[in-house]
Amino acid sequence: MNDTLLNKNDIESLKAKKSAKAKETVAQKVGLYYRGRSITERGKQLAEDIFRIMVRDVELKVRQTLSESLKQCTDLPTDIVDSIIRDSDSVAVPFIKYYASLSNDDIIRILNIPSINKQKAIAERLNLSHEITQYIVEKCPEEVVSTLVSNETAEIRDSTYDSIIKKYNKNEDIKKRLVFRSELPTSVIEKIANSLSEQLKKHLILTHNLPIDLATDIIEDVREKTTLKISEEYSQDSQIEELVHQLYASGRLTPTLVVRSICMGDLKFFEYAIVYLSGTPILEVRKTLFSASADFMVRNLLRKAYIPKTMFPAVFSALKVIREIHFDCRRSNRKTFSHKVIERILSYTPNNEELSEEDIRYLVSKIS
Repeated sequence: MNDTLLNKNDIESLKAKKSAKAKETVAQKVGLYYRGRSITERGKQLAEDIFRIMVRDVELKVRQTLSESLKQCTDLPTDIVDSIIRDSDSVAVPFIKYYASLSNDDIIRILNIPSINKQKAIAERLNLSHEITQYIVEKCPEEVVSTLVSNETAEIRDSTYDSIIKKYNKNEDIKKRLVFRSELPTSVIEKIANSLSEQLKKHLILTHNLPIDLATDIIEDVREKTTLKISEEYSQDSQIEELVHQLYASGRLTPTLVVRSICMGDLKFFEYAIVYLSGTPILEVRKTLFSASADFMVRNLLRKAYIPKTMFPAVFSALKVIREIHFDCRRSNRKTFSHKVIERILSYTPNNEELSEEDIRYLVSKIS
């Protein structure tokens, strides 16, 4: 006798309230029978009636076995599907993750159930549509969004990526999962690159086919941050001047590095950088930078150093913060300082300069 076929003894075991183990065996057998090619219409109705009995079984293990058995089926009756979905997570999650016949409406209904595990099961499903991925990003907790980002088969459009970046721009786990996706639009890479750790930037360059200019920008960003970490360790003017001299001689004393230094609170590096780029003595540079009412002199100094005009607001914002809080660039918290500079840039309203939204984003990215 074929043990996979449903027979009268199986039905009797359900009626006779046999052991949970016996009912688990029936659940496996009836699920296999339901998926078989030789099932008749009458057999299908009988199997579905058995499912309706078993989804209400008091034994959790029986319902779990039934869920596992049915997750590979298709086009089950709605009431059976609903019963499994509404069951405890241990019963529902495997079914939700793999049952192929869920419609978008079914999926959204599940996403509205207050269960992180059920929501994550949806986020793990194969080939999620862009409507569902956008809904998850808009409505679900970040833990569910993290799961979605790791789902390589999910359709995530640029607009959804934008929503993820905007909503979770400080979530390191989500950014890491984005970077580790096998394919990532260049527009997304451009938006997150400056906020990544050096390790993630290296992974980005090694695993994604980046345009040359974007890869160069990312490498330069890592190099600039490393340079300023070295400067931070120096305490003597002679050490900092030697570092600046080496960078100048090798053509690596770039405007972005110079402006980044003042915005991160490295005043001495900035001063010596201006000395080398503008050909102005150090005492004159210091006198100009902290002259109470000579902004035009600072502008002239920056022009002589070939600092782009779009970067002037960042320099003035940093200098203003230094003056206001008497910032000790070697002893104070640089992260706190840079946050204050960002606040200044965001509220920057000069009389004779217009700062576009793109300029602001660029300046903030170079400080972050």
